[in-house]
Amino acid sequence: MIALLGRPDPATTQAIQFARGILEGSATAFYEVDGNLTLNRFVLSSNVPPSFHDQYLAGMNRLDPLHPRSASNRPIARLSTALDQCATQEAATYRAFAGQCGVADMIEFFFRRNDRIVAGMSVLWAPGCAIPDGSMHIAEKIHDYLEFNLTSRLSSNADEPARFGLTSREMEVVELLCCGRTNREIGECLNIGLATVKTHLIHIFEKLGVETRSAVVAMMSRLH
Repeated sequence: MIALLGRPDPATTQAIQFARGILEGSATAFYEVDGNLTLNRFVLSSNVPPSFHDQYLAGMNRLDPLHPRSASNRPIARLSTALDQCATQEAATYRAFAGQCGVADMIEFFFRRNDRIVAGMSVLWAPGCAIPDGSMHIAEKIHDYLEFNLTSRLSSNADEPARFGLTSREMEVVELLCCGRTNREIGECLNIGLATVKTHLIHIFEKLGVETRSAVVAMMSRLH
């Protein structure tokens, strides 16, 4: 099952499920990437550990060795390999975080359009799962297929923040708002105060030309 935080079309969902199936993954997380390399519009399979996603958004993303900002020109990367190659306290902290959240390993796909990363996908394995032999080779083989199917169906959604003048932080607030988070929960996820959340919402309402939270959600639903 796919738990939608965004609204992918059936073909996008099919491509995501294909990757999970062929790699025998436990879960998948697909996301779009804006011009500031901020991850948004997540599409999570139902087996993504909630604690992993929540803590990732709350700040652990800054330690992620597979974040698009670290992708360079790579089409794929594997978490265990990246952590083994980076003997730092940050890497050790991220390894412990992943393990505590029930993530044994993952492969990250980076999808580009016009040489810019516009989307990505994580295929995760839970502890005890059998990771296929040659999984990186398999991932390389299916990367172009996934990139074509997933990025060709993206509209200019990755550029919507620029269209409305939203900052990357304001877009993060919008995404959490669309997930049904309260102001307090948004503050906890982004590690900002309640007053700051309210200020962001005021600016978002002004930029989108709306007056209520429900109007923001409705507008984002139409755009997706």
